[in-house]
Amino acid sequence: MQLALPSVGQMSKGGFRLPPVVPPFNTSIYRLFTFLWLTAFALALAGPVAGFYLRYTAPANNSQLLLGSRAGFAVSPRDATVVRFTVGPKAETAGIVAGDKIIAIYGLALPPSMPINEEALAQHANDPAYLTLGNLLYGTDTADVPLTVRGPDGRVRDVVVTTGDNHIDDGARALGVSPRWLSVIDLMHVLAYPFLLWAAWLLHHRNSRDAVSSILSLAVLFTVGAEQPSSIFLSHVGVPRWLNVAIFDLGNILLLAGIMLFPHGNLSWRKIGLIAALPILLLLQGTLYQTFFICAMIIAVLSLLRCLRQTESSEQRQQIRWALLGITGYAVLRCVSIVGDYLKWSAGSFGQQLLIEIGVGISFALAVLTLQVGLLIALLRYRLYDAEFVISKSANIALITIAVAAVFAGTADGLKQIIYNYYGNTNSEGPVIFAAALSTVLVNPIQERVQRWSERRFQKNLFLLRDDLPEVARDMRETASLGEMLDEILARVDRGVRAVRSSAIVNGCIMRARGLTMEEVEEWRRTSFAQDYRSDICEASDRTFPIRVPLVPSSDDEEPIGYLLVGPRPDGSIPSRDEQKALKEVSESIARAIRTVIKRQAREAQVAELIEENARRIEALEALLGAGPRSTNRQRPRTA
Repeated sequence: MQLALPSVGQMSKGGFRLPPVVPPFNTSIYRLFTFLWLTAFALALAGPVAGFYLRYTAPANNSQLLLGSRAGFAVSPRDATVVRFTVGPKAETAGIVAGDKIIAIYGLALPPSMPINEEALAQHANDPAYLTLGNLLYGTDTADVPLTVRGPDGRVRDVVVTTGDNHIDDGARALGVSPRWLSVIDLMHVLAYPFLLWAAWLLHHRNSRDAVSSILSLAVLFTVGAEQPSSIFLSHVGVPRWLNVAIFDLGNILLLAGIMLFPHGNLSWRKIGLIAALPILLLLQGTLYQTFFICAMIIAVLSLLRCLRQTESSEQRQQIRWALLGITGYAVLRCVSIVGDYLKWSAGSFGQQLLIEIGVGISFALAVLTLQVGLLIALLRYRLYDAEFVISKSANIALITIAVAAVFAGTADGLKQIIYNYYGNTNSEGPVIFAAALSTVLVNPIQERVQRWSERRFQKNLFLLRDDLPEVARDMRETASLGEMLDEILARVDRGVRAVRSSAIVNGCIMRARGLTMEEVEEWRRTSFAQDYRSDICEASDRTFPIRVPLVPSSDDEEPIGYLLVGPRPDGSIPSRDEQKALKEVSESIARAIRTVIKRQAREAQVAELIEENARRIEALEALLGAGPRSTNRQRPRTA
């Protein structure tokens, strides 16, 4: 089974035969990889802690959170001569307003536009204008700096600003935010690091010689060890900037390679070619880097989708679904963080910028976390069969949010337009209040429709169990025997919750069993796990039948006429709460059908017995009638 694009053959022109999968590490490679892994783990563990400490104990670094904040205002890297908004009250007192254009510093005229990035600073390293502006934005001294600015109204005026690290702290205090909090506001992704380190440890040590899980584990460690705040630590100990970037790029290369080899390291010449092209990331920057990375991720996803369509293994299909879920979540949340990085340069106030910074950090952390959760579950083969449930719930949340937001926005804008057309006034809050009320009313109908659609689309087996099984039971109760109906019910239950075994007990007797013999079920009934199955629907510690559903024919407090015993899934996990709820919902219909079949079979047995008895009587009467005339003929007297 290939996981990548169609292979051109496993034999190269030179006669070298490509192995079907990446072989496990031999002893030498394993020792070398373990040394590298331990080094990366030490960096990923110590780097963020040390970097976090350095950031937290250096309040002056707060002034670098916003470009230009040392002068009391914020500017954009695209053009550092335009004031986006003021930071702290002193800049406002000095006369700076949002939209001012800085045209001179110390009387030195500035170019019409001055982008601030590594390329521009390197290109204009000796330009007096850039040197002066750089001292204003990045300097460490406290000084009064005269500026000449052109206001939004076109009026030119002279102002004097005082540079220092106090402006951003004063702005934070004005918003009720502690300046200490600013030291870590862009490091929200650190909250996910404990899980990522645990995941990296688990991926490598669960199967330390497996190439795919070990590569993904090392990718996590390189990313954590090179990203902020670890990069602060690396810079502090003298690690060159290019080496820091190379470690981060190597983490992305290993991540893409691990996804392309997922889940079992299947090889093909095309896949090897794609992996060999990944080191190009080391040579790219900016937009080209992002474009190449996204294209490689798309190719990896397409490979997994192709494998999903072709594979017949239930377990491997679930592994791929979890991987695709993690990759999709990573892509969506990473896009949110990238969009936030762009939007923050359009923020109109200091408060908006801080909110966007928090959102970007959380989104980035959730992106990496989602990717690692999907891959970890897939590779560890734990709770594989919850993939559809997670996908369904994720789709529910996304679609409900979009639908409610669309209703709110459409209603509010429509009413505002109507009011404007008739009254010429759009300042009323009525449309917003009405739109909010309408959205609240429509939440439940929207949720029901979306939930039903997502279950039909992503949880088809569970949907069929909940909707079709009661109908099947009602149809079969009039025609099928109890054994035939129980066989069909157990088969549908197994498909619905993906159980490896099941059994049905009716009136204290084991009637049917799937996945094990009836003798084994009887043996289970003698164990300690079976003593409480009449009261506990779920016993997670029981590996034979963790789910025991009582079959009660009506909602009255009746004794159950039987039980459905449901085993675990193929990965050993028990059915989810939604699946247990579905089994409860269909249990009454099943119980009624069983009761009806029992009564019908009893009546049919009575009728059959009556018919048989009547048949015997008829045969006896026919025998008597047949014997009577022959006896009369023999005794009839002769006549002359």
